[in-house]
Amino acid sequence: MRFSSKAMPIIAAAALGLGAAASAAAQEADTAIKGFVVDQEGEMGVGTSDPQETLHVAGDSLTEGLIKGGGLDGQFGASAVINGFDVRYGQRPFVLVYGGTGSAQSDIQIHAINPVDPTQSIFKTFIIDHPLDQERHLVHASLEGPEGAVYYRGSAQLEDGAARIALPPYFEALTRDGDQTIQLTNIDGFDRLAVQTRDGARIVDGAFTVVSENGNSAQRFDWEVKAVRADGPPLEVEPARGSIGVAGVGPYTYQTDLQSGQ
Repeated sequence: MRFSSKAMPIIAAAALGLGAAASAAAQEADTAIKGFVVDQEGEMGVGTSDPQETLHVAGDSLTEGLIKGGGLDGQFGASAVINGFDVRYGQRPFVLVYGGTGSAQSDIQIHAINPVDPTQSIFKTFIIDHPLDQERHLVHASLEGPEGAVYYRGSAQLEDGAARIALPPYFEALTRDGDQTIQLTNIDGFDRLAVQTRDGARIVDGAFTVVSENGNSAQRFDWEVKAVRADGPPLEVEPARGSIGVAGVGPYTYQTDLQSGQ
């Protein structure tokens, strides 16, 4: 272990008659612990005289590079716990990369994102193993929009010129009435399709009905429903800079209360 000129020297425990404990810490007038201690269980405390883990850091920590973990419990236990990382706006965030098995050193990695890299500072991405080439990753980016929305999609076929499409039972409770759209795309045919309304509503009792001018049509089609979520307020798309607080880094930014910062 190497120390700078500002660091205190390590004092061997045996030389001080402290048994298995060692210390290079000093208690200052304000009761703060400066330096580190190692207790008789081999637990090291930095900034604390009472370490609770193998390494217990009380205060800010700076890490440059990669933190790796292995020997985890996999699916039967906690694969990774990251708590207390405070990433302020304009600084580098941490990203957890989890391999999935919880058994190899490479399964848990914590990376610091470089906000100068446009792929890291602009797009929300996910990275998975390439399904066809084990020598490659597959990288996709999120699709953004000026509203908090959900979508549902599927395929169906008319029977005698009509088809009823049932959505998930929670759809109407989750989405805002009137902020719903339905798109239809023909498959192998050109029969005209339309969404049939009831009292002006397209989605009633969690379902919608597709009809054709041809009363005998068996037209196949794809459908997609998009809707705005009802469990939050509408997004303020173009707020003035001084009207909101912003937390996070790069694509992982979010609006906070200007006074509390939360």
